Order: sequence, then C-alpha cells, then structure tokens
Amino acid sequence: MGAYGTFSARARRISSLRSALRAGQALFWLSRPVNLLLIVATSGVALLLLWRDAGIAPAWGKWTLMVVSTVAVAIGGYWLNDLYDQPIDRINRPKRALRVARVGQRNLLAAVFAVWGIALLLAGLLPLPLFLLHIAVILALAWYARFGKRNGLLGNILIAALTGLVPWEVMLLHRTTAYAVDWMIPLAIAFNFVRELVKDAEDIPGDRLYKVASLPNRLSPQRWQTFLGIAWLLLLPMALLPAVVHKVAWGKLPLLYLLSALIGVGVPWAWGWRVRWDYGRMSRLLKLAMAGGIGSLVFL
Repeated sequence: MGAYGTFSARARRISSLRSALRAGQALFWLSRPVNLLLIVATSGVALLLLWRDAGIAPAWGKWTLMVVSTVAVAIGGYWLNDLYDQPIDRINRPKRALRVARVGQRNLLAAVFAVWGIALLLAGLLPLPLFLLHIAVILALAWYARFGKRNGLLGNILIAALTGLVPWEVMLLHRTTAYAVDWMIPLAIAFNFVRELVKDAEDIPGDRLYKVASLPNRLSPQRWQTFLGIAWLLLLPMALLPAVVHKVAWGKLPLLYLLSALIGVGVPWAWGWRVRWDYGRMSRLLKLAMAGGIGSLVFL
C-alpha cells in the first residue's frame, strides 16, 4: 500500500510537470515569436541607423530595457486578445483556442498581469516620456482586446499606429532622428494596416457568427476585394517612395535601397498578389515583406 501511494504521488508530480510544460509551450506560441522578432529587428535597425546617420552614442543599456519592456507589452496584448477571442478562435484558429484552453483562462489572465507588470517595472527605469508611452500602449491594447477588435476598422487603425511607435520610441530615447528612421514609421503603419485587413479576411467565418464588425463583414464581397486589392497594390510604391523623395530632396537616387526593396519587399508582395485569395499565405508573405523592408532601410 505504501509503495502504491509513493508511485501514485510520483505519477501525479510527473503529470503536473507535463501539464506545466505544455502550458509553457502554449504560452510561447501564443506570444507570436515571429512578430516579437520583427519588433526587436525594427528597434535594432532604427538604433543602428541613428548611430550611423545621426552620429549618436547608442544608449545600449536603456535601449535594451526599452526593447524588453516593449516585447513584454506586446506579449501581454497578444495573450489578452487570445483570452477574449477564444470562442471565435474555436472557429477561426482552433489551435490557438486549444492553447488558451491548455493554459487556462485564469492562468492566462494572471500571466497578462505578470508580464505587463514586468514591462512597467523596466519602463520605470527609462525617461518619463517612455514610461508614460508604455502605460498608454498597455491601456490601448487592453481596450482593443475587449472592444476595439469588434469595431473593425478603428481597431485596425489602432494596431497599425501602435507598430509605428517601435522606431519612434528609439528616436524618443535618443532625442534625435534620421531620414531612414523617419520612414520606418509610415511604412510600419501601412504594412501592418494591410496585414490587419488580411487577418480580418482570414477570420470571416467566426467573426460573422459572433457579429464582429470587421471590414470584410461590413462590405459586399466585391467591394471588399476591390478595397483590399487597392491597399495591397499601394504597398510596393509606398516602399519605394523613400528613394523618390531622397532623389527630389538631395538629387541622388539610392540604387542599393531600390534594388534591395524590389527584392526584399517586391518578391513577397508580387507572390501575395498572385495568391490573393489565400489569406493565410498573404499574411505570412506580408511578414516576409516587412522583414525585407527593414533590411532594405540599411541602404537608404
């Protein structure tokens, strides 16, 4: 009997450990690691461009604190959004809904507060404007998760605008700017706005059932396809616009930037247009185009 009790207790511990590992793995994937890498890459390239073009001495320590805080804010936003979206995700993204179930709603909410608490502790070590900015972003993400996503276009605009804050906070930290970094803001907003539209199109079945007022649910299929097509077609000209403005302002065309943008942004952009009714693939190709755009800015 004693041996059986010992074996049973050991089995329960192993089972608890497995559950914790599965929950940890679920939290990892719910944090959107690819998106987090894009955030870090955007901030890092912005810092290097300021170093090169503005001649600043990078504040590596504060920048690291800022990036970790920014990533933590983003993770909390993703987790809270998934918590509220679990019923819809059972239809649109079953794997994501299953991961939320593995973590548990209470545990996921506790994780949101914990990671946002860490973000604010780190942001508190930064200049006051950055601390207040991170508080504002947390409040905006909380509003989006609870109300904004169901408002469709307004929520899309908010999320796109928040992505533009990633390079801006690097400039705010160092109190300077540079031409290439300036362009990171509108480009980030434009590409992420279109990606939000594509994600809404992916989510039509569940959003329609739960009466989410996303743009593809509010427009007729023909008008929606026209709207998304125009938005998509404008992305490549938008990515090439910094070279045109550079030529007009300084009389010199940055050929390396043009070439890298045509390859890094243009190839996934053209591929996305070719498969434009496969919204899942379009979304992934947009991430690739974003990464190509970030890399291209080094040559601007």
